[in-house]
Amino acid sequence: MRTLLALILCLFAMRSLAQPASLTRVLRTIDFEERRLGNDEDLPMHWVKVDAPGFPHYVNGRFTTDRAHSGAHSFRMDLNGGSVLYRYEANQIKVRQGACYRIDAFTQTTPLQHARARLSAYFTDLDGHPLPNTLKRSDPYVSTTPAEGDEAWHKLSIELAAAMPDAAYLVLEVGLLQPQVYSESTLGQRALHGQDIRGSAWFDDITVSQVPRVRIGTRQPGNIFRRSDPLNLMVELDDAFTEDLSIQLTVGDATGRAVYQRSGTADSPATASPTTQAATRESARPAAARVVSAEPVVGRRYDLALPDLPPGFYTCVITTSSQGQQLASRSLSLIRLPNDTVPSSPDPRFGVIATDLPLRAWGPLADLLPHLGAGRVKLGVWTRTADAEQFSPSDFDAALVKLQERHITTTACLLDLPPSLTRRLDEIQSPAVIASGSAPGTSWLRLLKANDDDWQPTLEYLLSRHANHLDRWQLGADGSDAFVTRKGMREVYNRLYAKFAQLTSNPDLAMPWPAWYELEGNLPATVALSIPASVLPSQLPLYIQDLRGIQGHHGSLTYQRLARERTGRDEQIRDLAQRVIYALAAGTERLDLPFPFTTRPDDEAPAGAGLTQPTELFLIMRSLATTLGNTRYAGKVPIADGVEAFLFDNHGQGTLALWDTGREGERNAGAGSLKPLPINLGPSPRMFDLWGNEIPLIRPADDAVTATVQLVIGPTPVFLTNIDGPLAQLRASVAIDRPLIESTFQSHTRKLHFKNTYPAAITGSLKLKPPPGWSITPSTHNFSLNPGESFDRDLAIEFPYNSPAGSRTMQAEFTLQSDRASTFHMPLTLKLGLSDVGMQTLAVRDGADLIIQQIVQNYSDKPVDYSAFAIFPGKSRQERLVTNLLPGRSVIKKFRFENIPAELPANTRARIGLKEIDGPRILNDEIEVR
Repeated sequence: MRTLLALILCLFAMRSLAQPASLTRVLRTIDFEERRLGNDEDLPMHWVKVDAPGFPHYVNGRFTTDRAHSGAHSFRMDLNGGSVLYRYEANQIKVRQGACYRIDAFTQTTPLQHARARLSAYFTDLDGHPLPNTLKRSDPYVSTTPAEGDEAWHKLSIELAAAMPDAAYLVLEVGLLQPQVYSESTLGQRALHGQDIRGSAWFDDITVSQVPRVRIGTRQPGNIFRRSDPLNLMVELDDAFTEDLSIQLTVGDATGRAVYQRSGTADSPATASPTTQAATRESARPAAARVVSAEPVVGRRYDLALPDLPPGFYTCVITTSSQGQQLASRSLSLIRLPNDTVPSSPDPRFGVIATDLPLRAWGPLADLLPHLGAGRVKLGVWTRTADAEQFSPSDFDAALVKLQERHITTTACLLDLPPSLTRRLDEIQSPAVIASGSAPGTSWLRLLKANDDDWQPTLEYLLSRHANHLDRWQLGADGSDAFVTRKGMREVYNRLYAKFAQLTSNPDLAMPWPAWYELEGNLPATVALSIPASVLPSQLPLYIQDLRGIQGHHGSLTYQRLARERTGRDEQIRDLAQRVIYALAAGTERLDLPFPFTTRPDDEAPAGAGLTQPTELFLIMRSLATTLGNTRYAGKVPIADGVEAFLFDNHGQGTLALWDTGREGERNAGAGSLKPLPINLGPSPRMFDLWGNEIPLIRPADDAVTATVQLVIGPTPVFLTNIDGPLAQLRASVAIDRPLIESTFQSHTRKLHFKNTYPAAITGSLKLKPPPGWSITPSTHNFSLNPGESFDRDLAIEFPYNSPAGSRTMQAEFTLQSDRASTFHMPLTLKLGLSDVGMQTLAVRDGADLIIQQIVQNYSDKPVDYSAFAIFPGKSRQERLVTNLLPGRSVIKKFRFENIPAELPANTRARIGLKEIDGPRILNDEIEVR
């Protein structure tokens, strides 16, 4: 019996040891409620003030009861000019090597213009010496309103991992800092910052917790999955104790909608059944009695399989929690392509600007860029903080060789003087010379005061060593205006170009040039023109025309993309697509697009995973480059009113890029308005959206002979491929020679033109349907054209006397015979107006009266005489004289109609116009009255 009892007690004890009684992940809580502990001092225990330049000795912190996040006390800091910073002593919070810690603090401030509250933390060794590269800071914070209470408290949080073997203690710092402390400036000590003389900040409820260290990644370069690749995630979890952890995986699409969720424990994160609607949650384990920092760090690695998601952009979020409290979260973006196709021949017109990509992330570029169809890439070879040649010469060489093997041309960008060259010049140049090149991108000015032997050998070595792989260079970053606004930068370019010319033949050295400055003076060999986001996509051809007009010079085009947080996701995507289409249609030689990847910190990626992850714009750029790559612009195709359609030809294969620009589409763009559009495209057209997904085309059952399909388009461009190229080019050639028709009451002669773009002779007929009330003579034409032959016929156009000015649509219906019968109709736009006189009208109510204001402007080079009139239903006609209106001048005429009913029938309109006093010219306009 004694033996059995001893065995039972032993088993019970072992079970008790195996199950922790209570567990807390909070290592330290600082709530400043120290009066009950006997601290009667003004300063909290273990906090010491930091003394340094800019931190006056008379600016202090103290206990206070005027505000508190919880309890009765908080830590208050008051400014009297300068900054104030307090540090929690180094030997108070012991850490474990490899563990991850999160520090949370609640703060609020008085409204301040310059000063900000900030939380910082770093590790020290056993002797209290700070360890390099371990400092982490929260974002500076300031309260915008003087509100009090719980809603005014803001939570500051930072996470840092004790990865260094010497990490022994964690040190905290809280302070109220002026801009010269928290703001980074390239001017260093020479920068002038404003500061607040008075102001206060409160800190309370500071907690230090040990949290799991989570890393998430994939084995695919750049997290790009082809359609046939299985979707798998790699997750690494390091923590001292994992039995209390719950893990949840959430996958969201590009709109932020959750499409997949699953949850489990740290021991079996994939045990929960998947769901696409809501997360499955497991009950939290009972609290345990020991602090997790006493345990050694445990590393776990998981492979999580995702479901067969449709092609698109996704964000995966791994969240760990304990006892219902969220501990750590990591996110990852990935893309699933709609197919496995990789373009075999990238288009040299398309390039990406990867100058912000760190050198350690260059390796996967040769595998990523072919998916984009890009034929060029810009890399920051020299920057203010790095030199690719000295960082890792072998990796630099390997990256260039792999890019060249993929037929991708590298443009080496010299953004700034490299660190080694800067240090050399610092030793021999005066402070004034150093200051002259302290602004970003202007360090090159220091070369003007340096001897050639001080800098040329470094450049010569770079050029000679990589001459076989680099033949395109750029001085300065895209978008920089330093070469236009800073005196001496042009001379710097000339000096470097002369050195390039000594070592290479016909050097291709680009200079960044903002589009808002005229292209004038001694222009560089290559102009890297930067277009601001304020320039509309339809205005790009004007800038490209200026670039192409520079004899003997190359030109590349880049643009500033719209900020998604201001314009929205849909508008950013539409803007990018339209800019690319307009640029290709205008014949751009080089089009450089933003790099559609971001780089994650090293500690967020597990072993074997890359640091780059895609943005949604990767899919958009891929569709544009792969669909329009290696094509030739063949012209605009009239499809329907308010529809832009650009035809591109690829060795006889037609591709049409089109979207709706009508008022209805623009007004309802946010709601995704769509326009149905019947069109003849040939026997086997296919339609794709900007994400590469195929859109089914509806073909009417009773219209199989004409090969008509029903398109549904909106303001976002779509692509039609496999269309009948000759038919589309014939449509693009149909035009009226002078679309503007002078508003004179007489017959107008115009010429109708189109061309046989088929390889064989065609015959057929053409019927013209004029706008309502108009007449066209002749309205029916028969034609027979040999290959390449054109059709030109005169038309007589007449319109009613009271026709209002504006655009009119004439429908052209074709029936033609070639290798097969085709029937299609298309719009031809005519514009009715006057070339020398413009008119604007405005109708406003003044009580029971209606006032119509008419602005008349003379665009001609001689005085004009007109009679202005206004007509309102049921009222007498009113007239005003516009006599001897000089060129370039304008005049305002007002008409008052009295006793207008408050409620008018729908679509009630007033007619306003001008009639030439001595001539047949007349201009009508209509304005709706409400």
